[in-house]
Amino acid sequence: MAVKQILVPDIGDFSDVAIIEVYVSEGATVEVDDSIIALESAKAVTDIPSPYAGTITKIHVKAGDSANTGTLLADIEVAEKEVEKEAEVEKEKEVEPVKEEPTFTPPLVQKEEVVAQPPVVQTSSTDTTVYHASPSVRQYARELGVELHQVVGTGPHLRIQRTDIQDFVKQVVTGGVSGALSQEKPLEDFSVYGEFEIQELTRIQKISGPHLQRGWQNIPLVTQYDEADITSLEMYRQQIKGELAQQGIRVSILPFIVKAVTKALKQFPALNASYDPINKNLVLKKYYNIGIAVDTPQGLVVPVVKNADQKGIKEIANELAAISERAREGRLTPSDISGSSFSISSLGGIGGTSFTPLINPPEVAILGVSKMMKKPLFNGETFEPRDVVPLSLSYDHRVIDGAMGVRFTTYLVSLLEEMRNILL
Repeated sequence: MAVKQILVPDIGDFSDVAIIEVYVSEGATVEVDDSIIALESAKAVTDIPSPYAGTITKIHVKAGDSANTGTLLADIEVAEKEVEKEAEVEKEKEVEPVKEEPTFTPPLVQKEEVVAQPPVVQTSSTDTTVYHASPSVRQYARELGVELHQVVGTGPHLRIQRTDIQDFVKQVVTGGVSGALSQEKPLEDFSVYGEFEIQELTRIQKISGPHLQRGWQNIPLVTQYDEADITSLEMYRQQIKGELAQQGIRVSILPFIVKAVTKALKQFPALNASYDPINKNLVLKKYYNIGIAVDTPQGLVVPVVKNADQKGIKEIANELAAISERAREGRLTPSDISGSSFSISSLGGIGGTSFTPLINPPEVAILGVSKMMKKPLFNGETFEPRDVVPLSLSYDHRVIDGAMGVRFTTYLVSLLEEMRNILL
């Protein structure tokens, strides 16, 4: 027998992520991929699995601790054959070196911008609410004259960070926030009108709410509506549905839309970008990672299909099914929910005719897809029933004007209406 260490795997750009639950105890027997702990990042709750099968001999963390990539979680006693297997894998890696692919590095954003003489927002000194912030962050807020109850925290458990205070001050300086509007006011006593009950928000709702609010306040959002006649595409999908079902693949319209979106983004690169408000420029991304909003019992999460432009319809369909299942089961990893360059929110499986999707910063656009409907369209001689899907494109008006927005949706519609254009 040998003792190995279970470490937090690569969790991307996240740091000091809160450990909200420890699933195992010392002496417990686990299998490979059994969950060890749960981490709560700014986007989702993620289970960290065990890379080994064996017996837990020591737990090094507890609920409430913070974790980063490489944090030691537990010691596990594993069989010698597992150690030998791992040694063989490492040896193969040494024999066959991995070729590094060039990556696109966006311009650095200078986060520590000094704001000269920020306006002090006067608030009531009788407020006694406890706000989660470190002593250094509290000192920083006092230096800038910012009351913490006005700041929306984006850290673990809504902890206020230095960047949250900087963003708040910038909004005040530019007129984006007023002292009166930024203060949350207590609700009135509803018991005078009748009975009511309190329903607590889910963890995901508590985390994503401030993120969505900040995006809504900071981004001048415009929504462009359009419709695509996907009759031929739907006929093709119905033709291949049975064949693919035998292969265990369920293909909806969404994989075709993902494929069409990646092609449209290459034609209009400004929509596959991020706006840099500090340096006043646009970071054009050369990768096409498409975030897909998924409805779960805990709330809406956005797992990401990486490099969607390099994948076929069947591959995208399989990946969508896999990440959607992991999302509903609460098993998404930080890698699953990070790195998106453009997002799609599809409500087609539920209903609706149109809606205004909110942009997921730092992206600059998002596509909403509503329920496909039968609609009579005039073909030049008579009306005929056609399959039509409504589309809603929301975009950041600072970098995308109305002309570009409607050109994007028009091109996207042309791709969806002629299936061959998607597959070329």
